[in-house]
Amino acid sequence: MPNIITPADDADLAHLIDLIDMLPDPEETDFWGDGSFNIGSKIGHRLRAVLTGRAYPKDIDYLAVYVLKYLGRGNGHITEEVITKSLAGAHGIPAAGYAWVEDATRTAWTLVTRYSLPNWRGTQTAPGQAWLQG
Repeated sequence: MPNIITPADDADLAHLIDLIDMLPDPEETDFWGDGSFNIGSKIGHRLRAVLTGRAYPKDIDYLAVYVLKYLGRGNGHITEEVITKSLAGAHGIPAAGYAWVEDATRTAWTLVTRYSLPNWRGTQTAPGQAWLQG
């Protein structure tokens, strides 16, 4: 079984948690949604594993993918405008919302490529092998 990963082990993971902490609390259904489509519960499930010291690479990957999918640049779920209005301490400053989304997207992508790149690119050949053929 892969090793458990904590925020102390990975500065990018710790940074992503800090970014998520700037968003409304998980019970804020106006932001996160409710019922069968509660984005907070999706993120929270993996985030709780990280915060309680029980996160494996797959948990970090899922957390990062959820950030990309639901909070990242160009998503249709929680838009940059909604994030801008909801950022703690930013007081609706558009540049803060833009910077948050850019930073969260970049950090999440870094974590995805660190913990699950083989799942994304496929494992049929060694990295770059296809470029050597032909």
